[in-house]
Amino acid sequence: MSGTDIEIARQDGTEFRSVRLQVQADGGVRLHAYDKGATAKLTFDRDEYEFWVTIPPAEVAKLAGVLLREKFGGRLQAVTELRDFCKQHEIVNEFGTWT
Repeated sequence: MSGTDIEIARQDGTEFRSVRLQVQADGGVRLHAYDKGATAKLTFDRDEYEFWVTIPPAEVAKLAGVLLREKFGGRLQAVTELRDFCKQHEIVNEFGTWT
């Protein structure tokens, strides 16, 4: 599996920030931010600053569970809403039912 890097937030201008979601080749995920501007210079005495949080592959399923609970917890239509969410974002999924 190859890694993926997607920008999920951006602020342009004199105080620049880019936040990227990086799915790593080993299955881990990283949320990475890059700052450039006066605040970085004042805080770190550098024009640029980078910081990140990495979730190792063994914890990604737990992270997914917590995020799904946060988004769909208490929602009686959670299964349908998850199916629709996946469809909207072109995430492969399989809907099942007893027939």
